[in-house]
Amino acid sequence: MTTLLEWKEKRPNYSLIETLSFSHQAFPSAYRVIKDAFSDTLIAGQVYNPSSFTVSEPEQDGTASITMSVTFLMGAEEIRSIMKRYWVGPARMSPISCTYNMWASASDSSPILTRALYVKDISSDATNVLITLSLTNPLTLGTDKIYRVSEYPGLRTS
Repeated sequence: MTTLLEWKEKRPNYSLIETLSFSHQAFPSAYRVIKDAFSDTLIAGQVYNPSSFTVSEPEQDGTASITMSVTFLMGAEEIRSIMKRYWVGPARMSPISCTYNMWASASDSSPILTRALYVKDISSDATNVLITLSLTNPLTLGTDKIYRVSEYPGLRTS
């Protein structure tokens, strides 16, 4: 079976369609964007908003952390407003999930590549928004394991 890299080398690059879907319980609905489109696009029953973004796929260098960077050029203001309006207070205690899909054509019912990721970091400047995506839930990385005396009897100090 051919790998995705081999398939992309044989096929023209312009025909691949990249989409991102961001979802969180505080968002009124999933925020869906399609790369380099001029109008709303219907793919597999979902409407995607046009946006301009670049995706930097993870490096194949053997590191344990796999991250993907997405830089929004057009539509950055809309992402800023969504984050400021909905992702505040207690809503920040649950992660934002992101689904990256690559489609062969808009009429397909299933993507050729799907990655389910979590939003690890969001940073912005005057014109761009940079989102770092990760395979692991960032909210579980800083938590320590709870040690119970019943599981570890050697911890008993009496």
